Amino acid sequence: MQAGIYARISLDRDDEKLGVQRQIEDCTAEAKRRGWTVVDTYVDNSVSATRSKTRPEYDRLIQDIKSGRITAFVVWDIDRLTRTPRELEDIIDLAEQYGVKLSNVGGDIDLSTPQGMMTARIKGTVARHESDQLSRRVKRSIEQRATAGRPHGQVPFGFQREDYTTEDGLKSRRDAPHPINGPLVVEAAERVLAGESLRSVVTSFNDRGIRSPRGKRWTSMSLRQVLLRPSAAGLQVLRGDIVGRTNAVPLYDEGTYHRLKALFEDPARVTGIGSKSTHLLSSIARCGLCGGKMRRLPGRAVKTKSGHKRQPSAYGCNECFKIRRKQSLVDAVVEGAVIGRLMQPDLIRALAAGRPEDVTKARGEVADLEARLALAADEFADGNITGEQLKRITAKLNPQIEALKDKIAATAPKLAVANFIGDDAAIRWNDASIDVKRTVVDALMIVTIMPTGSGRGDKPESIKIEWKGQSYG
Repeated sequence: MQAGIYARISLDRDDEKLGVQRQIEDCTAEAKRRGWTVVDTYVDNSVSATRSKTRPEYDRLIQDIKSGRITAFVVWDIDRLTRTPRELEDIIDLAEQYGVKLSNVGGDIDLSTPQGMMTARIKGTVARHESDQLSRRVKRSIEQRATAGRPHGQVPFGFQREDYTTEDGLKSRRDAPHPINGPLVVEAAERVLAGESLRSVVTSFNDRGIRSPRGKRWTSMSLRQVLLRPSAAGLQVLRGDIVGRTNAVPLYDEGTYHRLKALFEDPARVTGIGSKSTHLLSSIARCGLCGGKMRRLPGRAVKTKSGHKRQPSAYGCNECFKIRRKQSLVDAVVEGAVIGRLMQPDLIRALAAGRPEDVTKARGEVADLEARLALAADEFADGNITGEQLKRITAKLNPQIEALKDKIAATAPKLAVANFIGDDAAIRWNDASIDVKRTVVDALMIVTIMPTGSGRGDKPESIKIEWKGQSYG
């Protein structure tokens, strides 16, 4: 008999392959006892037999059986081969069709006999039951750890898991900011909230050789996922719902998380993958004739009576094509107006919508609801309420909390603008990226390029500025 040995273990955290090596040793001894010649070994290390979509070595074993290269194979036990009764039936069919022999350590399975097939089916059913029970216990353990605020699963990017002593003197574990990756997440959050595009931050990280959680180059999607993880703000998530706070040391506060969430989920946010904006008012300025978006037009040579003349770059209407205005003029007028407005101390109050007392009240209501949610989580952890009851409580309170937080976020001034307000606004403006400048302009004003009469194209008055929500101008 030309035999193969199949070995598998579901999880090998340290990739030491000790579990599969023990299986191979026992299976080699079993093959020798039967007088079979081992011609190949098939090893799926740290691969589940129930959750994995593919098992490369298992698939190779099946192909070798079908090709006739393998006429027998040895496994440590049937659950190493499969934990799925449906898949076991495929093995039994192979044995009948190709006459392949199967042996397990202990030698109580013979697929050539009805008794052996029955034994295999019983073992397969038991293996599946044990797998289901293990899954249920693991889920229950994760649920309990989550509601208690303790870490579980993979360590989120930006954190490291550490041992610490609680205020009660007990030993426990928690997630704390990673000394290198933690500040990177904070940097990305601050830059995005200040108006910089995800694409710009991603380009910066990749140019600096910083790698994503998977060790690859960053993409806008991967950075967005990292910034939108509630764990970064110390919030605990269970089945997609925030159920309280973790014992982690957060990277940034809860308010920052909700501002990021509001920013990324804003329907008006442009999420396309087109070219990066490199001009201050492209698609921001409006045409005074048709209301269409203005785009930047490169300079060009035009023929005049006196010869050829170089026409400077300009903003032109992308819809009616009837208005064109020199880019340097429009940018200068708009930037001057923005800087002047940013230097006015009343701007921070003018930007905030709603009454301060309403914000204070909403924050108190959020604290009350979150306290009720935390109490429910403690009751569940102590076994006083069921998982279904906790789920119902969470489903009822979370929408109320989110609505209040949206209300609070709506009253807060845009961080991009707030970062510039003051006497040194001009210096900060000159140092800012084009992404941030565009965000500030769009937050503060509506820019309209008006039609002019002959010879009036260079007049600053042709650039109309309306302050959003204000009477300034």
